[in-house]
Amino acid sequence: MVFTRAALSALALALSTVSAHVTLSPKYAEPGQNLSTSFHVPHGCNGSSTTSIFVTIPKEITALTAQSVPNWNLTTTYRDSSNASVETITWFGGKLSPEDALDFPLSLTVPNVDLSAQSNVTLYFPIIQTCEVGTANWTSIPPAVSGEPAPTLLIVKNATQAAADAIAMKGTATASAHGASSTSSSSTTSAANNLYAGMLPIAAAAVAAIGFSL
Repeated sequence: MVFTRAALSALALALSTVSAHVTLSPKYAEPGQNLSTSFHVPHGCNGSSTTSIFVTIPKEITALTAQSVPNWNLTTTYRDSSNASVETITWFGGKLSPEDALDFPLSLTVPNVDLSAQSNVTLYFPIIQTCEVGTANWTSIPPAVSGEPAPTLLIVKNATQAAADAIAMKGTATASAHGASSTSSSSTTSAANNLYAGMLPIAAAAVAAIGFSL
């Protein structure tokens, strides 16, 4: 597999923007795994402090527990009267300065999906971030191409390898883009050719779904 400098430069540009997105971290998990993860909120809304995080849980997730955050209130709603399956989570009543980041934790059981014929399954967690002035809607789900991307959980066969592959791809793309800025050469990068082959389907899925947010 050969990557041109132009392609890697474009990839690096995409990677440079996702650090500003609300993401699930960690975001890779294996079928049936009990996962402790968090929604990472990296900033406010156009310079305004965050006061509420409202999350819609994908219906495939049937076992989930939201965890409290100091100085914030927490409420959940359920899909039916059995109160067995969480439908939404709201953290509210706190105040996160626009320049600060905060993690909103939860634990869940990953659906036991069949990956025998596919490399991964992506689940989406639309989030509405309310601030003192304005909101940020992290609710875009493919095939939609407009709006801010919803945080994702990627269910893969090997979560450790998937995370390592994404980090390696990010590092390679960033290094290649830096090199491209100092030369007009269109030659390919040998570093990309040496990447572990197992990362390619995961990387492709991550680009299509969430633009490599980590």
